[in-house]
Amino acid sequence: MNFSHRRANACWASLLAAGLLVASTGLAQAESAIDQGKQIYTQGTQGATACITCHGAQGQGMAAANFPYLAGQGSDYLEAQLQAFADGARSNPIMQPIASALSTPQRAAVVAYIDTLPRPWDAVKLAAQATTQPDAKDMGAWIASRGDWAHDVPACTQCHAAGGTGVAPHFPAIAGLSKNYIVEQFTQWRNGHRPAGPQDLMGTIAKHMDEAQIDAVATYFSALPQAAASTEGAK
Repeated sequence: MNFSHRRANACWASLLAAGLLVASTGLAQAESAIDQGKQIYTQGTQGATACITCHGAQGQGMAAANFPYLAGQGSDYLEAQLQAFADGARSNPIMQPIASALSTPQRAAVVAYIDTLPRPWDAVKLAAQATTQPDAKDMGAWIASRGDWAHDVPACTQCHAAGGTGVAPHFPAIAGLSKNYIVEQFTQWRNGHRPAGPQDLMGTIAKHMDEAQIDAVATYFSALPQAAASTEGAK
């Protein structure tokens, strides 16, 4: 092997070593952020209560107490919500002081940890349940999958996916959220107490839906995971 070949091989070896170093450094930083997020999530930090207190060990939420699940919601969406709580764009007396007490890196770390938690529902089963032909008399199922175009209300699944499993980064999963929580969000959108999302979609939709429609849609999505599980068990 002549000098030029040895020099070329040495250069490639150096580049490979540098690439591996960068990759390992990035992985170590990611793992460090997740560890920090886990500590905040499970133990809290100065001025911020541990997330586990309200949202559960696996981020599954506490539907009976109106605390939503976080697992499976996607990092971009969760970071945006924490930012909205912190700057007051989204009103919530519990979350505002907690989000405000966390720095931007801390919020990112918590979200990185939540992103490792298992989803509280089966996306395949939910999608299969949602493709079932809705009964026109079932207002919630009908609006969820067909909408109410006479009043400019699109189907919920157009943005939130079949089964309400969400579409990152802007449209969260809604299947399995408590009925009260879903209704509460519509009220917040109507009153301008929560960011309405891309093109003010949810603000506009919430104003176009009447109370009966909101109640029906909330009932449908809150019960969807249980309905999907019952259908699967009956096969």
